[in-house]
Amino acid sequence: MKDAGHRECVEAALNHEKTDRIPVNNFVLATAARSAGMTVDKARWDPKISAKVSVDHAIKTKSDFVKPVLDSQVPFMDLGMEVRFPEDDYGQILKPIAEDAEHIDQLAFFDPEKASECPNFQKVFVEALEETSRIIPEDLHICGLSWGPITTSGYIMGVENMVMGILMDPDMVKNLQKKVTPFVSAIQRRMIDAGATVMWMADPTSSEDLISPAMFHEFSAPYITDIVKDVNNMDSSIPKFVHICGNTLEILKEMPETGADCLSFDHAVDPSKAKITAGNRISIMGNIDPVRTMMMGDPDSIKRACYDVIDAAGQNGGFILAPGCETPISTSDENVLAMGDAARTYWADRARAGNLY
Repeated sequence: MKDAGHRECVEAALNHEKTDRIPVNNFVLATAARSAGMTVDKARWDPKISAKVSVDHAIKTKSDFVKPVLDSQVPFMDLGMEVRFPEDDYGQILKPIAEDAEHIDQLAFFDPEKASECPNFQKVFVEALEETSRIIPEDLHICGLSWGPITTSGYIMGVENMVMGILMDPDMVKNLQKKVTPFVSAIQRRMIDAGATVMWMADPTSSEDLISPAMFHEFSAPYITDIVKDVNNMDSSIPKFVHICGNTLEILKEMPETGADCLSFDHAVDPSKAKITAGNRISIMGNIDPVRTMMMGDPDSIKRACYDVIDAAGQNGGFILAPGCETPISTSDENVLAMGDAARTYWADRARAGNLY
């Protein structure tokens, strides 16, 4: 594996050091399958295909990160939940399994270390990460993927039912969170064992669009903190990334207390305000509009958008360039590459021509 400076560049950003280029995460999963002319379903269930298309796409688009085609709904199959898997999209959970206190008490979770208890997680996650680690030609950071604790609880209980529970029966929801959190931690540890070099956790239900900052403080942040501590106990050198969709400006104030190294933030947030709020307490990653800019734009408009975000948030380290959420499946390689190129040309263009754009 060639040391191409990918991990070194990311480490500098997480240490709030200014470097000669901006690190970039292409935020790609299923898009890599489409780029290779394959359906999501084919890549989802074949670890070798999942790894190859993802590594090829990351190298092609100059990303510092790679993530195989990890369908985050697959582990729910191993919990006995009903999941439908479209040919060219992610799985869809058909119904919750624990909508009341009695069913929550009866919940049992699989052990990610025991392949016999979670054959689907083993194939789609563990084997794909092992294969990715085996074939990467450069020192890309390898991302695993899990939902965060409150998002996992929302799938198990039903999001609307869970939010109502927060208001009407908070102890019931906390009981579920206490059961879910060690399960998510175990998944993260297993993925690191399999080859993931960063902790990547998506927690969209933590968004201020769904719960208030006060609810985040009580029902989400403590459990994110527990997972980060658990990963640190395993390997404190592993960078910890959390992605939260939608508006996150207020909860960004609390994110450093969780111990996470970086918050991946959505295009709904003003990047200059995000940078001011984060300061040097936590790094941030984002936040190009994934649909209007990445999918529907062209390389020139993407370059301008990237430069604008770097102007606002990337002047003094602590910043990684990325879409504000997952790159849509129909986004062209040309457009994703435009972001990778922008991360590498920004400083030279600014030095040569001032405020060129």
